[in-house]
Amino acid sequence: MILGRSFAGEPSTLSSTLPAADTIERLTLENAIYDETYVSVAITNPDNFDGSIPSIWTFDTRLHAVFAGDLYGGNVSFTESIVESVRIKKRTKKDNRFQTIYEKKIKTNEDFEIHITDYLEPVGEVEYAYVPVISGGESKYIVSSVRSSFDKYFMCERDVSYPLMMDMDFSRTLNQQVGTVETWGRQRPVIIKNGNLKYYSGDIECTFADISECMIDWNNAWDYRNTINDFLTNGKPKVFKDFEGNIYMIAVISSPSESHDYWNHITTKFSVTECGDAYATGDLYDNGFIDVDVDR
Repeated sequence: MILGRSFAGEPSTLSSTLPAADTIERLTLENAIYDETYVSVAITNPDNFDGSIPSIWTFDTRLHAVFAGDLYGGNVSFTESIVESVRIKKRTKKDNRFQTIYEKKIKTNEDFEIHITDYLEPVGEVEYAYVPVISGGESKYIVSSVRSSFDKYFMCERDVSYPLMMDMDFSRTLNQQVGTVETWGRQRPVIIKNGNLKYYSGDIECTFADISECMIDWNNAWDYRNTINDFLTNGKPKVFKDFEGNIYMIAVISSPSESHDYWNHITTKFSVTECGDAYATGDLYDNGFIDVDVDR
């Protein structure tokens, strides 16, 4: 019997009796040999239960004890004296594994609370994992999935993001190093491609103006453009992403220029080129987007 409400001796004897909605403060197991105890607030369909216990923590998990020489049943053992740090990891549909984007040293219980804003996520499903580090090794993952969705272009640094909305145009070229050699006795040239060089470059055009109370603030557009120009010329790499799922790590390689067909309709144009992989944490670290480099 579990909590006096429902039981599951094996998958074929699972009872679907609903548990009481009482506050549970203590669980006692005795007079038997137990291999594992798992408690979750998620509702399991008896017809789909095969007897296996999930190995990954989610926000529905409340307790998971495997009795591996101890009675720990939490994901971080609930004490700052055991946990050295907490890592925030991310995995997109293009990643084969979780990659660390943030790490925080744990000195007090209050340090377990972490708030970060990730401007570098692409469109689509993104998984984040909260991972305690104990004795130098990663403990169980607490995983949460979110769906990233937006309908504009964005250009970001680690702590700021600007939308590119009006009159936006991005013309790109996929560059590769290919040579042709014309030789005597051949009708067609010999094509030579050496190395792995392959990267995007292109030109971006956009009309920049701030949004205030769901309206375009044309009266102060000049000041907003100055902010954008400072952003474009600060020498820092950017992450450029669109609503189709493309994401690039770029550098601005030209001087921004402006043209207009009306006194307040001013279009800014500049050139960019890829300078790294926006999915690779090593490149993100080298270019100042994150402060942790443990998964290179």
